[in-house]
Amino acid sequence: MAAVLVLITAGTASAQNTIPIAEEQVLYEAIGEFNNSGPASQQYGYLSSITGLDNVFSSTTTKNETTALFTFVTNATTFQVVNHGPFRIVDRTGTTTIYLNNGPSDFSNPASFSQGMPIQVSNYRQQVILNTLTNTFVTVHTNTVTDVETFTLNGVAYRLGQLGKSFRTNYSGQANTPGAVPSGWFAGTSTGSKN
Repeated sequence: MAAVLVLITAGTASAQNTIPIAEEQVLYEAIGEFNNSGPASQQYGYLSSITGLDNVFSSTTTKNETTALFTFVTNATTFQVVNHGPFRIVDRTGTTTIYLNNGPSDFSNPASFSQGMPIQVSNYRQQVILNTLTNTFVTVHTNTVTDVETFTLNGVAYRLGQLGKSFRTNYSGQANTPGAVPSGWFAGTSTGSKN
């Protein structure tokens, strides 16, 4: 079992129902943007789906960053870049925080994705493979949960994940013109990993 969404059904943590996230089962779907500056990379966006939750937006008709209930911010540092033919391979480490967002968030204001209550923190390691001919990229990263906080949604208490559990994320994206803001856009999924 890789990561779980824990549903707390009573007033104490001992009375819990666990909705397991099996290995290789999709956990999150994410949409976001990023800004790179030297070795620093900030990735931010929202979760458009969380396994175990029926609704992750405050609106049933508008589903975007302005209505997202769950947002994330990753702050990472590049520690290695390798060029191979048309590919640039970038390795980073950092921290990802998922928030119960009190929005709205706005992609023109990256700080708006970190408003609200932090509900999950994880260590992060990423590999980016950028095709320098097309400016498209794919990524794979591993997150290991280091902190979780109970949050309430529609009167029900939840915990998103468990300490020490890991998930793997794959993004597909497009880099912007060098020097432009944002540095690029991405979307992807996270799946449970074997610990």
